[in-house]
Amino acid sequence: MTFYLSAYRSQPAAAYLFARVRLSRKEIESDLQIGLNVAYVEQESQTVTLYPFEKSYSISDAEWLRWKELQDADAISLENTGICYRFYQADAGDATIVTGLTCNTNCVMCPVSESSRCHAQLTPVEELKMQIRYFGTEIPHITITGGEPTLLKQGLVEVVQYAKEQCPSSEILILTNGRTFSVAPYAQAFNQLLVAQDQIAIPIHGSNAERHDAITQARGSFAQTITGLKILAQGTMRIEIRIVVSKLNYMDISDIVDLLLTLPRITVVNFIALEMCGNAIKNREQAWIDYPQAAAACEDGIEKLVSAGIDIGLYNFPLCAVKHKYWTLCRDSISDYKIRYTPECESCKVKNICYGVFNSTISTGCFVARPIAE
Repeated sequence: MTFYLSAYRSQPAAAYLFARVRLSRKEIESDLQIGLNVAYVEQESQTVTLYPFEKSYSISDAEWLRWKELQDADAISLENTGICYRFYQADAGDATIVTGLTCNTNCVMCPVSESSRCHAQLTPVEELKMQIRYFGTEIPHITITGGEPTLLKQGLVEVVQYAKEQCPSSEILILTNGRTFSVAPYAQAFNQLLVAQDQIAIPIHGSNAERHDAITQARGSFAQTITGLKILAQGTMRIEIRIVVSKLNYMDISDIVDLLLTLPRITVVNFIALEMCGNAIKNREQAWIDYPQAAAACEDGIEKLVSAGIDIGLYNFPLCAVKHKYWTLCRDSISDYKIRYTPECESCKVKNICYGVFNSTISTGCFVARPIAE
């Protein structure tokens, strides 16, 4: 969640800082003792006080609409421009570390634009480690994503190690294109670091190099990813494959699954529906496929995976796009702030159990609702 504190611009406590949100004073001293900054939000006076800086700022009525959504123990960043961002929500049960939007592929249907990736920078390792300190020690799940996290090189190893030290009970999920794991010593470092409760998720876009590399727009990426998967299979962490279903590969889905069944130790396969922004909307004619058609293209692959005893999920698919027999595979995969429903969805009998649609997919006119009557 992005929000603002206009009063901060004139007297910033620092150019950029992190702070733990507190709604009462009783935990402030203990937070300060472990080296954390604190943003004490006082609802009655509509102010925020930053500790240890002892600086107080008034929050305007318009800004308060977002500030009042903060909960105790959330973590936020503040820039000297007055822009604030909640990077950890205490009651979510999950924390996300974003290493930056920089990536070594340029997937045709990526929801991040090529220009955003080109101008992005990697987040410094020390900054990522500082974020982890604000998660607390009891967070059950940490996701590390990008861009492409492995572009941090040895820095990613440091971040994962630090997360394990600070949050010893957390399950760690790394979202990566897997290419860098073709370098055996690098992959082996993660085989040693990650345990059975952890997971690495890697996309396969085609059943062969020609199709996969055409989608990633990175020659050699298929061979690197497959090599990386085989090396990672020597470890104990769970290995997830993600298949992003688009017009570019929907006729290849069954063959992709056949390929996966030849690879060692794949534990889960998730089929992903498109989020229509960034490259995806720029390349709409090449990439977009209506959700029901995308879901239907997965059915043969789903049946093969069921027979093989591999866990399956359908991400980002509304229920009206999926046959009833597969509804139990649909996952709550869209971030809360991105979820929307169309006016037509209001008449759907299963709206209360549907996980919705990406705001961008609705606003770009791609999604057509098919309300379920009974």
